[in-house]
Amino acid sequence: MKIRVEVDNQLKEPEVTIRTPNDVDVDQIVKAIEGAEATATRMTFSQRGQNYQVALHDVLFFEAADHQVMVHTATDVFLTHQRLYELESVLPINFLRVSKSAILNCDQVFSLTKSVTGNLVKFQNSHNQLYVSRRFYKGLKETLERKG
Repeated sequence: MKIRVEVDNQLKEPEVTIRTPNDVDVDQIVKAIEGAEATATRMTFSQRGQNYQVALHDVLFFEAADHQVMVHTATDVFLTHQRLYELESVLPINFLRVSKSAILNCDQVFSLTKSVTGNLVKFQNSHNQLYVSRRFYKGLKETLERKG
């Protein structure tokens, strides 16, 4: 299978064109693409024994502690059974690893402060804060500068 990507700033949303010979099951390809898009916007997490569908744009960061991965939003904390390295491979590009135990949503970052005691991220509309390890600081800073 060949994949070709064209960037067009005129488009309002992504457009996918499938060119294939007659013997390929196009419905299967379409379902896979639609499934990937649905997964990319919402995920299921648990809180006090109940499952919730959470929009990924609402997630501030994922944090591993005590053999659990917690999902932090501005108002709630959920749990997921996935490990950070598993999440890292399925999350959209706006999520970035910032320490051995955390992945954050770059779209939710309000400020990044570098100090002698550590590199601190503050989030929009939230009291939550997260420390960024020295190893990942430069990559996060460059990503945030590219976003503007």
